[in-house]
Parts: sequence; structure tokens; C-alpha cells
Amino acid sequence: EIDCVVCNAGVLLNDKKLTSEGNEVTMASHLIGGSYLLTKLLMPQLEAAASSGKDPKVIYVTSGGMLLTNMPSWDVATNTAADQAYDGVQTYSYAKRGQVLLAEQLAKQKNGITFLAAHPGWADTPAVDDAFGSSKKLFEPLRTPWAGAEGISWLMNAPKRKLENGAFYLDRATQSKHIAGPFMTEGTFTKNAQSEIDAFMSKLKEACGI
Repeated sequence: EIDCVVCNAGVLLNDKKLTSEGNEVTMASHLIGGSYLLTKLLMPQLEAAASSGKDPKVIYVTSGGMLLTNMPSWDVATNTAADQAYDGVQTYSYAKRGQVLLAEQLAKQKNGITFLAAHPGWADTPAVDDAFGSSKKLFEPLRTPWAGAEGISWLMNAPKRKLENGAFYLDRATQSKHIAGPFMTEGTFTKNAQSEIDAFMSKLKEACGI
């Protein structure tokens, strides 16, 4: 049995790199392998925990960067579109939006497992240094790594009755998944139609060979 899985691995690259399978590294680490495939491989153990009366959770550590975009077509998101210039920050945003959609869709299974997306806030970590260098001052004040991890640690231990399955969290509270409208209302720019989400989930499965 497994009680909780936290999918936090990933990178933000300024230059395009591919995995040995041919996938762009940011999408592969955050989403394709690091979230979707890992969850699917561990599903039997998570379901076993649910069957024994426990409260299993899967938490996808996303980012406020996902608020900048919806999920584009698969070829754009994975940087396989013809003549597409590589933008590491944009690719990161796509991957993070993908994690939010993944939590939403898996939560619909109603199999006793709670699926959540969680934003740690902008924390002063080596990964931020590598990705942004001196430009990280644009995100100040940055949190300490512990401050970023605290809300996620709380989600790991919070009872199921206090959580909203499929929701997006920051600092122990649910947050809007869209703020692209006037005065930070939801708007429509960052939303996807269900048909687009279904196509996204199908492509994730295909990319993992399952």
C-alpha cells in the first residue's frame, strides 16, 4: 500500500533537451513521466490503501505559472510543432497547467483516492537560480523552501473530509485555476473545452505507451 504520492520532480530549461525516449525534458519530468506515468504505475498500491480504509492522496506540485495559459494542442505543448521556437518558461507553464488538468480528470474516477494540485508559492531554491539567475528578483519576496513545502505537507496529512478532490491549493486553501479575466476574474483565455482535455489525456496515455 501507498498512502501518499507527491509529484514534485521537474526542471525549467532555457535550452531544449530531449529524453532518451525523444520527449522534451520539461514536459517529460513534470508531466508525462513524473506525474501521469508514475501515478498510473502506483495506482494498484493507492487503490489497495483506499480499500483498506486509508485516505490515499496524489499531489501534483504545480505552479502559479500555469495561470498564464491553457493547455494548447499536444504538438505545441511538447515542442514538436513545425517551426516552433523553444521557450522554456512557456513550456514550463504548459506542463504545470497539464498537472492541474490531470488532477481534475483523475478525481472523476471516484476510486477513494484524492487527487490535488498544489502551488508552493515562489520559493528561493537552486532550481529558480538555475532558471532565472539574477532575474529572480522579479519574483521577490521569495519564500524559503520550508515555507513553500509547508502547505504541501499539510495536504499530505489533512483528512479527506477537509479537502476538495481535484482542486488547486496554495497555503492550505483552494484557489482559482483561472484569473485571466478583468480584475483577475476567471475569464476564458486559460480554459479548455472538455474535448480538448479528453484529447490531452489520450495523448498522455499514448506518450507513456499504456
